Amino acid sequence: MLLLSRKHLVLPVAMLCINLSLASEEQPYKLKTVTTYSSAITDRFDSAQQNPSSSTFISGENIDDQHAKNIQEILRGIPGITSDLYGDGDGVKIKIRGIENQRFFGEQPGVAIVIDGVPIFERTGKVNIDLDNIESIRVVKGGASYLYGEDALAGAVIITTKGAKDKNDISLGYEQGSFGYNKELLSANFSQSILSGRFQYSKRETDGYHYLSNRDSETYFLNLNLNLSDNSTLKFNYEGIDRFREGDGFVSGKTQAKIDPKAKDANRGYTRNTDADLKRFNLTYSHNFSDTGNVSLVGYQFKDKTSYWSAPVRFDGLGKPVPNSNYNAYAEINNYEQTQRGAKLEVKESFGNLAVLGGLDFREDSFDDIAVAKQDYKNSPSFFSPVVRQGTINSQYTRTERTKAAYSELKYGLTDFTTLTANYRFDHIVLNDTNELNLKKRKSNFDISSWRLGIDQSLTDRTAVYAGVSTGFRTPALSQLSTNNKLNPEHTRNYEIGLRSEQSLLGWNTSINSSIFHMRRKDFITSTVGQNVSAQAASDMMYDNIGDVVSQGLELALSTDIKHQLSFDLAYTYLDSYYKRYDDFYLALGNARGAKVNGYSSLTNPNTQVYFQHYNNKNNQVPRTPKHSANFRTHWHPYKDLYFTAEADYKSSSYADEINQEKIKQRTLLNLVANYKRDVRLFRAVDSTVTAFVKLENVTNKKYYRTAYGAQDSAGIDGNYDGVYNSEDLSIIVDPGRTWSAGVSVRF
Repeated sequence: MLLLSRKHLVLPVAMLCINLSLASEEQPYKLKTVTTYSSAITDRFDSAQQNPSSSTFISGENIDDQHAKNIQEILRGIPGITSDLYGDGDGVKIKIRGIENQRFFGEQPGVAIVIDGVPIFERTGKVNIDLDNIESIRVVKGGASYLYGEDALAGAVIITTKGAKDKNDISLGYEQGSFGYNKELLSANFSQSILSGRFQYSKRETDGYHYLSNRDSETYFLNLNLNLSDNSTLKFNYEGIDRFREGDGFVSGKTQAKIDPKAKDANRGYTRNTDADLKRFNLTYSHNFSDTGNVSLVGYQFKDKTSYWSAPVRFDGLGKPVPNSNYNAYAEINNYEQTQRGAKLEVKESFGNLAVLGGLDFREDSFDDIAVAKQDYKNSPSFFSPVVRQGTINSQYTRTERTKAAYSELKYGLTDFTTLTANYRFDHIVLNDTNELNLKKRKSNFDISSWRLGIDQSLTDRTAVYAGVSTGFRTPALSQLSTNNKLNPEHTRNYEIGLRSEQSLLGWNTSINSSIFHMRRKDFITSTVGQNVSAQAASDMMYDNIGDVVSQGLELALSTDIKHQLSFDLAYTYLDSYYKRYDDFYLALGNARGAKVNGYSSLTNPNTQVYFQHYNNKNNQVPRTPKHSANFRTHWHPYKDLYFTAEADYKSSSYADEINQEKIKQRTLLNLVANYKRDVRLFRAVDSTVTAFVKLENVTNKKYYRTAYGAQDSAGIDGNYDGVYNSEDLSIIVDPGRTWSAGVSVRF
């Protein structure tokens, strides 16, 4: 079936899902009371069983038992997820169903990151949260702007942080691992008659496998819960994160990846010395005015102050080449400050076979961005190339984005076995931008609606099928509109049909969730001449609605209960993600910041010149989207207090570039974890617990590319451009191979 052409893929799989459902001989059952899915608070109701979209829930206990260093390790067991990993910890960009896989560095990923009900606008699209502070994760796939607004092109990752427990306890933890990794953790819960709270402090640091890739982070978290009455609560969350990242470990080309995987003699990465100060707080009032009705009001603020170096200097102020060994030679110091604040009001109620939700969302994002020349430099060794002097303000912008939105959800039990769902959201977005260097102002408004329609059909008390259509959107940024004021917002539309079932499989009680999907992303926005190209070199550079993308395929998730001391988890994805339209792509040959020439034959000095070679990428595969992905985990429970997990993670080959010239090889990783947990009596505390673990990643020590990008001709090992694009121009991070970590924690 997987060998069928694209247009013949959907129907056979849909029929297979339906036939599997009808094969059960158990009798239909009456549905529970219909309820809506909340976007702002933890849902008290089991509405996932009536959800017409594919979603996956991961509990906090499951997250803790994985002892992950980054969120990629947690999410790789979910079908449909792809991600880019830069180093460890904070360098993860999550992507769903191939959407936005062609972009990299600082672009938004097309996935809404929602923390405690609030979509967090993180400019680089990375997930900035302490993994030890996650109570649960729910991943919703398909366009999800109908609840979460802008940038939910392909779905949402919904994170709920840990709250206070109804007890008094203290936990201490310590971990060590490869490359100088260590972590310290302290958490404490207290509970009084009407007030409870939780405090957590964690510190992580690592030297890193790659040269100059050390990083560290400190996190402080405070949660306070005040019970105003039996039906009303007031919750306050604060999280402060200080993070430093030296570099990412990129090498230039396959030769250097082989001889210098640690990137000691590599080209300097595009950014370095990133220092981030993140602060997030929210205050939530929640009142249950009936057994099924709730009103919640959330006020929040998220502040991000980040500084970093960018753009390695290739030529100094005299036009002389700068060697890669000069790791401090960067063109700009960037200081970026973002403040996101807003409020959400949400009301929901159920009336037997009818449930309704209504919400209002008000948000303001403000940005201050300044880039200052770190040293004297030139973009080209040419005598005519101007010198940029140290201290020159290259750019300075202030931006605001204001959003006013109203959204709703309606669920109706058409019969005892059939539930219909409809969502609608309307966003009014106002963008303002001021160029502080010339005081030029820009303003743009967008009125956008998003929606979902779906059905959930129960066939038996263990099996249901669901189908739905959902949408997502993203507005163009003001920096993009400045080159083309006719840009349209990007849109996605996701069609999906799926099956949820619990069956006996070879004697194991097994939960199954499978779906087929077809997602169309229309009018995606990018530069016509690729990335990191100066406007001086590309006088005709502009952002445009340059193409459409189709992502379609099959997802299967399977999980069993424990039997014979064993349990299993399987996640499989078949993904066909390709450009439906992309006929105007230009690849830079030579120095992308050099003088432009009009023909390849005129490219006589690639170090100072650039030629933009035209490509039509229609029907090409989207980069870094393997056709087949699989994650299989076996859990062995030989004793009550001890269990082992063996994980095999497979990715088939994919392309590293948009022109589909260079490939990333397939790889399979084997990971092992041993978990020990035992209740003990410490300091007269009856319910004290000691936990310990040992974890081996990439047990077979397989060498592979953690990530690889190809976008243009680049300066090779010698720092020179050759005017040819090939595998020596890829930006590659080599995986460190086998790693280990171990730790122990005590709760008393």
